[in-house]
Amino acid sequence: MATTDVKEPARAERAVVTYLAPHGTDALTVCDGDLVLFGRGAECHIRFAYAPVPDEGVPRVAGSLLAANGRIFVEGAAQPGHRALELRTGSGTTVQIAVGEALSPREDQFDLFVHGTGALWKLTVTVRTSPRLFVSEGRNDPPTRRHELALTEMQRAVLAAYSEPITRGRAEPATHKEVAATLNYHPNTVREVLYEIWALMFAEQIPMPDVSDKRVAVVEAARLHGMLHIEA
Repeated sequence: MATTDVKEPARAERAVVTYLAPHGTDALTVCDGDLVLFGRGAECHIRFAYAPVPDEGVPRVAGSLLAANGRIFVEGAAQPGHRALELRTGSGTTVQIAVGEALSPREDQFDLFVHGTGALWKLTVTVRTSPRLFVSEGRNDPPTRRHELALTEMQRAVLAAYSEPITRGRAEPATHKEVAATLNYHPNTVREVLYEIWALMFAEQIPMPDVSDKRVAVVEAARLHGMLHIEA
């Protein structure tokens, strides 16, 4: 008797984590039900502080992130002698997460700090929020969902610089080096800001191309959804 494979429903993407890897800013998407390890060791899904010079003050596994019930739970690894994790909310409040303890902040975005040898390693967690609904003028019409981004002045400048070549008919956005030269910043700085914009788009559920190159994903999403004054 033939059997029919039953596909499991796709898990919702709950959060994105941006962090500094040896090659520059990187990111990981966390889906509902995921348990994500972070630290210096090769077993970690979010791995940092291991190259070019290992920071031995960072534990091999510093802690974990669990996506459940529409939230992100942060747990410090239960290893005696590890430094407590630090969690900083958008309002600037800092909370210590003791070894083996866990915390789930009610925040759309928060920073998690891991102590190294004379350095703090930051992970920025952006949690996907519910869609925003904007009421239309007609009282009998259903609310309209619109995509909006509240960007800082620097984020707007970085997005414009990455997008500028598209306005001149080039096939791809500017490179990190080109944007850095335009804005007089280090390439790692503009790359980090680009990832911040990508995380904000994720949180607002703005559709983005499914590509690994964050330059293409962000610029194309901004263009398609009318967030830039770019002619198609």
